[in-house]
Amino acid sequence: MTPEPQASLAQVSRAIRERRCSAVEYTQACLDRASRLQPQLGAFATLRGDAVLASAALADAAIARGEWRGPLHGIALGIKDVIDVAGLPTLAQSRQLRGYVPERNAWAVDRLLAAGAIVLGKLTTHEFAFGPPVVGECGPVARNPWNPRHFAGGSSSGAAVAVAAGMLPGALGSDTAGSLRSPAALCGVVGFKPSRARIPRHGAWPLADSLDALGPIARNVEDCALIYQALALPPGPPPPLALRWPKPPRIGVARSFFNQGSPLQAQGREAIEAALAVFAGLGCSVSDVPLAPLRDWNAAGMVILLSEAYAFHQHWLRTRPQDYGQALHDALLLGATLSAADYVRALEQRQRLTAQLDAAMHTVDVLIAPIQAGQAPRLEQLNEWGFLETPSFGIAFNLGDYPALSLCCGFGDLGLPLGMQLVGRRTGEQSLLQAGYAYEQACAWHLRHPSL
Repeated sequence: MTPEPQASLAQVSRAIRERRCSAVEYTQACLDRASRLQPQLGAFATLRGDAVLASAALADAAIARGEWRGPLHGIALGIKDVIDVAGLPTLAQSRQLRGYVPERNAWAVDRLLAAGAIVLGKLTTHEFAFGPPVVGECGPVARNPWNPRHFAGGSSSGAAVAVAAGMLPGALGSDTAGSLRSPAALCGVVGFKPSRARIPRHGAWPLADSLDALGPIARNVEDCALIYQALALPPGPPPPLALRWPKPPRIGVARSFFNQGSPLQAQGREAIEAALAVFAGLGCSVSDVPLAPLRDWNAAGMVILLSEAYAFHQHWLRTRPQDYGQALHDALLLGATLSAADYVRALEQRQRLTAQLDAAMHTVDVLIAPIQAGQAPRLEQLNEWGFLETPSFGIAFNLGDYPALSLCCGFGDLGLPLGMQLVGRRTGEQSLLQAGYAYEQACAWHLRHPSL
């Protein structure tokens, strides 16, 4: 029997391993659902056809022989379209890469394939993972499955949409300033940005090299952990997950991200305050930690991001400017206005802010902060300069290279998800996942799904 579209990765994995469902049956169900919902939601840049079923048949045959590779064996996943998959176009939603079909997989894709995963297709993003979604520039715009008139977040938008809509149980994306965590929050799923060194970025097109990280999006914390585990550990069946915490962690609250000019809306604030009460009820100590205002983190982060993005794109900006969408073209040119002195000052500010965060994280095990202001806005409300006008809640933890987890913490008055992010200590991915899992089990927001 084929699992329901909203079955978790862990549930599907058990069904395939126990041969209650074949990988071919499940992959076909994912293909059918993705094909049916693609015109409405625009999650895929490239959706593989029946050829993907041959990979599923090989997985079934290996499992029948007793050669199970782990929880991802026979599982269909999607890959953000800035990450190379051999034989599939990588367009990054840009005319600059028109005709580019990589011959080799990205490092992370090789790891997923070695774990037995099946690539169903490439997932929609924003042009080179930056700026707003632009209708008609190059590829579809991903739409929020809770209400397709609303934004899905960016830039791992197709990944969040495909997972939330039940097209796939999980996906691989990238995160420079919240690009995994933000769409996961707006679509009511889980996004996990580990420390940068955990998943090498070879074969992924950069936005800002010193901020970029790769990570999974999935329906719940356990599923994110299963994908992360396959990426971050040596090949072969991984050891059992330990998602139950040995003792309740000390929870810190980034109050300066709530106040002092924060764009956090009332419903988002109330949902996070309720989540803090849940942690307290689970036996956690909860205390505020002093951090610089959100605007200080954002100022340093955007100077670094724009400078590094311009450095990567400057040749094409000079030789093929017409092959960029207007929004990305204009945003990249901001990087040309920044001097080496501006960049160095931003790096110095990064060092000062990160030292402050380091000190704060010595006093707590997990930090809680917003990840989005509130519910997803309508698509027509988006502003191409919004990344400058509205501070990013996510970029601080790219600057500091801390693992961060975004998950649903409620729903607003429009019936759209509200999210928060949990931040762990450096190399503290396991403790962070344990905290997210405990909250998720206590609240069960992850069991609500859009009606499609």
